Amino acid sequence: MADLLFEESALVLTGIFITFVSSFLYTINAHGFVARGKYRKKEEAILIFLGATVFLGLVTPLIHEVSKLTIIFVPILSIFGTVLIGTNFVLHYSIPSWKQTSTKSLLIYLLGTFLVVLGFLIGYYFS
Repeated sequence: MADLLFEESALVLTGIFITFVSSFLYTINAHGFVARGKYRKKEEAILIFLGATVFLGLVTPLIHEVSKLTIIFVPILSIFGTVLIGTNFVLHYSIPSWKQTSTKSLLIYLLGTFLVVLGFLIGYYFS
């Protein structure tokens, strides 16, 4: 049962990592397809999307192994904190009208940082 939970957790973390990486390669919004800060034509968008899909497909096994190592060596609270910080950053990066320094965003960053530190402190004192 523990092995199944470990493997499923590694798959979830792999999916999160892949999502983070893909959000930096391109974004899709109501106005079109954006890659490297510029709107792209349909032909370019198809090539970029297919290229990103192939690239991410090739690196997924490597990222899966990194996910397994992360789960083994990093406390779960620290993983949650890091994912929270990363998610907040990626969302704000993808939506230019959202401010990284708004009160709500800063509170989310603070909570994520607290979870990262708490996870390592718990791991340090109880190991």
